[in-house]
Amino acid sequence: MALLVPAEPTANVVSAAAGLDTIRTLGQFTLTTGVTLTASATPHALPASPTELLSAASNTIEAEWIRVSIHGTASSVVDTNSLLNIYLGAAGSETLFIDSLSSGWAAGVIDHGLPRTYWFPVRIPRGTRISASLRALIASDTAEVIIELGVSNGTHWVGSGVETLGEVTASSRGTAVTPANIGPAWTTIGTTGRRYRHISVGVQGNNDTSILDTWYAWIIGTGSAVYQNLAWMLTRSDNLEAHDNETDAGWWCDIPSGTSLQLRAHSSNTPSGLVYATLHGVY
Repeated sequence: MALLVPAEPTANVVSAAAGLDTIRTLGQFTLTTGVTLTASATPHALPASPTELLSAASNTIEAEWIRVSIHGTASSVVDTNSLLNIYLGAAGSETLFIDSLSSGWAAGVIDHGLPRTYWFPVRIPRGTRISASLRALIASDTAEVIIELGVSNGTHWVGSGVETLGEVTASSRGTAVTPANIGPAWTTIGTTGRRYRHISVGVQGNNDTSILDTWYAWIIGTGSAVYQNLAWMLTRSDNLEAHDNETDAGWWCDIPSGTSLQLRAHSSNTPSGLVYATLHGVY
């Protein structure tokens, strides 16, 4: 009698709290919480060098996941689009690891808001220095960043990197998507260059999105049809024009390299403008 090995689920959300060993890097709990990143004085450009988030000496575990929390970028009736890069390696020789995380429109946790949070099942060796850079529409804009590394003791698949689709670095945002309460249109985001086993979405708004508590349910598709049951990832915007990810841990999936992916967004209210989306696939 053959043994049946259950396949990994393709659309369930995984808990980022699964790790038994966790390292967190925080700033002081005063006016800021986290490490402050400052964008270049030139809009949409990267600063001269990344800012350290975690030193090599402080990274003492063989990490199997990373969580990135970003806050303090939102401002009412202001377009705060920005993108955040994560790097690995020593100062002066950093290697890009995760690019173009949508980081604008994130509330400040000191003001009781929810941060923009991303969770990725990736391996980061012990002793690895981690740093980050911010590009933004607003010259010298700032963002507060908290990172967490964790160990899950083999409870899930672990990847080696993250690929971003849909980023538009020239405007520090993602690809424009038009939400709708009924029958939203599909928008092509990009073609995978790797085989993804995990995927998540990043969202930013525009200065016309000041609607009370609008929820967006994101659906990934190919050929204008839902793909692998990748549906109903929730994000939210509020009357202060802040966006946050309600299902920040993303989805397990199995998406081949060379797949053209599309997005659409159902909204709980009639939207007043576009939203800008990126996809982040772990390979």
